[in-house]
Amino acid sequence: MSYLVANMQKLKADNLVGLGNHDQRRTRHHKNTDIDVNRSDLNYDLVAGRTNHFKTDIEAYINEHKTSQRAVRKDAVLVNEWIISSDSNFFANLTAADTRKYFETAKAYFAEKFGEENIRYAIVHLDESTPHMHMGIVPFDDEYKLSAKRVFNRAALQNVQDQLPVYLRQHGFDVERGIQESQHKSLTVPEYKAMREDLKKATLQKREIQAELEDARKRLAELKPRDQQEIESKPTLLSKDKVVVRKSDLHDLESRAAVSDIYNQQQNRLKLDNQSLNYQLLEVKDNNYNLSKKNEKLQKLVDTLQGIVRSVDRFLQRKLGVGLPSEWLERAGLKEPSKKAPQRPQERSERIRWPKSLNLAYGFNLPADDH
Repeated sequence: MSYLVANMQKLKADNLVGLGNHDQRRTRHHKNTDIDVNRSDLNYDLVAGRTNHFKTDIEAYINEHKTSQRAVRKDAVLVNEWIISSDSNFFANLTAADTRKYFETAKAYFAEKFGEENIRYAIVHLDESTPHMHMGIVPFDDEYKLSAKRVFNRAALQNVQDQLPVYLRQHGFDVERGIQESQHKSLTVPEYKAMREDLKKATLQKREIQAELEDARKRLAELKPRDQQEIESKPTLLSKDKVVVRKSDLHDLESRAAVSDIYNQQQNRLKLDNQSLNYQLLEVKDNNYNLSKKNEKLQKLVDTLQGIVRSVDRFLQRKLGVGLPSEWLERAGLKEPSKKAPQRPQERSERIRWPKSLNLAYGFNLPADDH
């Protein structure tokens, strides 16, 4: 049985631009080497049309439906994104239609618990090694008050991990709950990917052994059972411990013994390999959980760095009337990417010019405009 993967991350306004570019594949250049851009057309959104631009559309939905008259805090969690998946072997046994049904069933569970309309996107990625879904939920409570802490509290998260695999099994998908706690050491992303590749190789070896075992099983089945009394034997004159049998009987006994030995050997080997595979699978699931926790920490660091960039931009606008270049804000994920054609380096440097007074007043070493 395969494990359910259901991990959540909290997203604030500043996170939505960069994440939207990734989830919606708005660029063909990705740091994630698992993404095959030639297959990105296979991706789909189960709630297509609700969100075209993550930041602007989700903020508009919140402002339209929230009951509070107060403005949403700048550091508020606007979306709780869930990543839903399983292992590659699980999806290998599903058709494209069954894969879609798997994600639709998972979405239906969250819709029942947290509101259908609050699911603003449910993007399924089929252009990576393992299919998975990014599902963004606006954390509105029953009174349409925005509160990620109340909606996705510890009890709610525990319920998702306990109830969702049961819900999926009720709808015909053979998955079980993931590992609750990990006692293994954390792995880096490259180490995790290397372990996943080792697991794939071990799975292929297991299939080869199973094929050999099946062959031995067939050979055993082809050997007709025979009664021990059918073997004629005569005692020898030289030794009481030895008997004389016909060559055909001896050959038959040797064949049976050889096939039986092969069968038992392969069966024992398969048992050991199964134990090894189960252990490796547990480690992969454990480290997947650890990586998600590291991702949360890195996201907090990104939030802090984006806050610094935003503060610098506001400071420059207030003091000098000149903010940071749009390209810098785009790279920091604070602004939607421009759809203009890429500029040559010379054109770009000419546009990013600063007042000479900025360098003189603050000691910056930025390209200055002499005019």
